[in-house]
Amino acid sequence: MAEGIRLQGVSKIYPLAGGEVRALEDLSLFLPRGSFTVVLGRSGSGKTTLLRLLAGLEEPTKGRISLPRNEGGEGKKPAVGLVFQEPRLMPWLTVEENVAFSLKGRLGKEEATARVEAMLALLGLEDFRSAYPDQISGGMAQRVALGRTLAFDPAVVLMDEPLGALDYFTRRRLQGEIAELHRRTGKTFLLVTHDVEEALALGDSIVVLEAGRVADCLDIPVSRPRETGRPEFLPLRRRVLEAIVGGEHPPLS
Repeated sequence: MAEGIRLQGVSKIYPLAGGEVRALEDLSLFLPRGSFTVVLGRSGSGKTTLLRLLAGLEEPTKGRISLPRNEGGEGKKPAVGLVFQEPRLMPWLTVEENVAFSLKGRLGKEEATARVEAMLALLGLEDFRSAYPDQISGGMAQRVALGRTLAFDPAVVLMDEPLGALDYFTRRRLQGEIAELHRRTGKTFLLVTHDVEEALALGDSIVVLEAGRVADCLDIPVSRPRETGRPEFLPLRRRVLEAIVGGEHPPLS
């Protein structure tokens, strides 16, 4: 069986007084190892619930979820990294110490130091290693958060709208950096966003959720980096938007 993120008949039901909320309903998906998937949908469509289930923060009401394991990690619990919308850095720690935070108790001192150095170099943070979170920009803080997540070498990187609070230009720049991180690490990335242009720019595939179900799933047959204003993106954009608002999507030509 091919390895990747696999959901089989997954439902998540939250009980309420006098009723229930069906956040996800019989969801089945397969996202190959090393792929970059973007999940879109309106508020309340089930995006955050899906992310929490994949992160292991909650259990499905029914169905099964399997995740790829780290190389050489057979028999161990899959390592999953989660990047939030806010960087959530420790304000009393430097950039270097924040990146190293996820390694405490996991690695020996020499290996941890080498891992942190590699992350600082990968993310262009070497000159800011001694800075504190209140001394760096929002975009740089998100880079630190990415470094902290990648430092412990997760098999799966989950991102919950990590660029949502940034200005347009910083967001565009970090989209490019995230795409490059995916290319260089070969990890399985899953990004939740409300931004259709971001989804088109980053995803190998886009999954649109509506009322806890898959409204559409499409591949993006264009290599990165992408200029999403080009004509070939028009039918893709239209299909995604119509899936979000609940219309029938036209066939791709």
